[in-house]
Amino acid sequence: MSTDKIVTVATPTVPRRRSPRGEGDTLRTDLVEAAADLIAEHGEMEAVSLRAVARRAGVSPTAVYRHFDDHVELLRGTVEHCWSTFFDQLGTAYASSDDPFTAFRAMGDAYVAYALEHPGQYRVLFSDKVDLGDGDSPGGLAAFQLLVDAVGRMLHELDDSRDPFFVAVQVHTWIHGIVDLCGSHPSMPWPGTADLLDGLSAALGLQRP
Repeated sequence: MSTDKIVTVATPTVPRRRSPRGEGDTLRTDLVEAAADLIAEHGEMEAVSLRAVARRAGVSPTAVYRHFDDHVELLRGTVEHCWSTFFDQLGTAYASSDDPFTAFRAMGDAYVAYALEHPGQYRVLFSDKVDLGDGDSPGGLAAFQLLVDAVGRMLHELDDSRDPFFVAVQVHTWIHGIVDLCGSHPSMPWPGTADLLDGLSAALGLQRP
């Protein structure tokens, strides 16, 4: 009988090539965009599981954990991504004109357009189902500050002594209501968003004399 032993030689593990600088951040962005897409498709935060996000992004679940410690951190990252996208649209509108009234109207159009075109992501912005830890979302605060600045420019032009912060709260309440009504009951014969935004400006005294 042969005493030769069958020796199994393990195939050396080839180390995974380290991502070039910036590629890791790209994957993180891909993951939060995948999460945002899932929310937009299903309309609920519960659709964002780590496995579902990994599958949508075309990576293994392990890859998700390289960027997010857990499900909560992934959701936080998704919220900030949505705020960043929203802020970019508002910022582009704000910078579209040197005239404060034209810029404000452009911001209103951009706000409503984002909310109606991305209803799932818009709900993420104001969802109370994500634990943001201490304080509010930095992206949300930046977006609101942009609105305060826009209102302040108009009040200055009008020589109006009202507090820009307080008026901005009124503006946001009004626009948020427009979006909620148009989005939740689309079959109702609502006035066009242009008319609604014009009504907002007139009611709050934010029109050029």
